[in-house]
Amino acid sequence: MFGYIKPFEPQLRVCELEQYKAVYCGLCCGLSRSFGPAARLTLSYDFTFIAMLHAALSDEIPQFLPRRCPCHPFVKRAHLEPCESIAFSCDIAMLLLREKCVDNRDDSSFPASLVWNFLLPAATHCANEAARKRSSASSLAREMTAAQRNAESLGDAATIDQCCDPTASALGGILELTGHSDEERRILRRLGYMLGRYIYLCDAVDDLPEDLEHGGFNPLKSRAGREEQAQLLRQTIAEIGTAYALLSPKYFQGILDNIVFLGLPRQAELVLEGEHHHE
Repeated sequence: MFGYIKPFEPQLRVCELEQYKAVYCGLCCGLSRSFGPAARLTLSYDFTFIAMLHAALSDEIPQFLPRRCPCHPFVKRAHLEPCESIAFSCDIAMLLLREKCVDNRDDSSFPASLVWNFLLPAATHCANEAARKRSSASSLAREMTAAQRNAESLGDAATIDQCCDPTASALGGILELTGHSDEERRILRRLGYMLGRYIYLCDAVDDLPEDLEHGGFNPLKSRAGREEQAQLLRQTIAEIGTAYALLSPKYFQGILDNIVFLGLPRQAELVLEGEHHHE
């Protein structure tokens, strides 16, 4: 994913910011531990949110310990200790990385396609490892890529909803896997669906200038007006907030509230202003 789901740090308390960084660092170490040091390069704010939401709804009490790491070898920093929430987010990161490599390989021109083709075997190996533990999530990721291809094959006839649906459905299904009751799973599916829609829309707005220049596919070509794009994002963020408000996080509620109600609108503003930078 692309780093669109992150907190608005000026409004986080100091202790909350430290906890957020500890989850981020714990995820980084988890990726290296499970899939090798190079996997750290896939670290994303989006997957940090998934890990934090998973932990917030779990009965497992988050444990933090100071550790050194290759990125900060001289000063110990708090890390969320290995747990199911970290393992889940790491596995999802690898499953989606494989799909990203496939998608970028097929969409890129030479020589960029060669780079993605070179990375694909390693990404596939890691994804296969993750799929052994997360077969349902693996199926969702593969279905997303196939559905996205079908939507894009419609060209200019494709609607925004048709184009958003594959990413939205995949993330909805993935978050649903973290629920502990039928009601919670239903809420998480809706939350994930709207988050996936938000991510797709943000990426489409980000890519629009380049796609207009080079003729790439983008469902927003017919809606190039900033206000229309802003309205789509505002409606989606409002739906995310409505779904999230139905959950009862046991931990990290202040941070999650910040991300949903302050961070998402702020990132949408940056995207609309052309100031967002991919991780």
